[in-house]
Amino acid sequence: MVANKNMVSIEEVGKNKREEILDEASKLFKKKGFNGTSMQDIANEVGILKGSIYYYFNSKNEIFREVLNKGISPVLKHAEFIMSKKLSSREKLRELIQNHIRYIMGNNFSLVIYFQEKEKISAKETTKYVESRNSYEKFFRDVLDEGIRKGDFPEVNISLTVFAILGMCNWIIQWYNPKGPQSPGEITDHMIYLICDLMLNPNKEVKDLT
Repeated sequence: MVANKNMVSIEEVGKNKREEILDEASKLFKKKGFNGTSMQDIANEVGILKGSIYYYFNSKNEIFREVLNKGISPVLKHAEFIMSKKLSSREKLRELIQNHIRYIMGNNFSLVIYFQEKEKISAKETTKYVESRNSYEKFFRDVLDEGIRKGDFPEVNISLTVFAILGMCNWIIQWYNPKGPQSPGEITDHMIYLICDLMLNPNKEVKDLT
């Protein structure tokens, strides 16, 4: 019985250290890029020997994959929940944006890292993440498509509009200051206002760009 308790304790310690490595690596990937971050850099931030990292991960590529996959899982899961709710397309979009901004402002860098580094890594390394990201973006496309058909949104180019919405939200991490004058709630409300009430106002005349 004692041995089993010790085994659980060791497993918990290993899990916590693994999470710490991923957290510190995500900060470094955002700051220095994938190629600019070494295993030694990660070890220094965690406070362990470089060789100790290989007890938890086989390579920097594996750490990178885990950072991306770990980051998008919670926001994707909550987006699925939002889509299952009986809400109007406009209400769903508001909640999707709120969920995304909360995720970004919570110092979860995976989306930003992916867009920064996607040209430097092979598609094979990020296949699972790309599939998850595509599923996530589809929620926004589906909401816009439904809203346009029901008259909740103007007839815009759906793909370009999704890129615009996510681009605006993702850029928050570049300028957001937790000690700044606007609270996270105020920033979120203003972004929702800009996107839903101004950019996607169904009463606003849309220029024909076709």
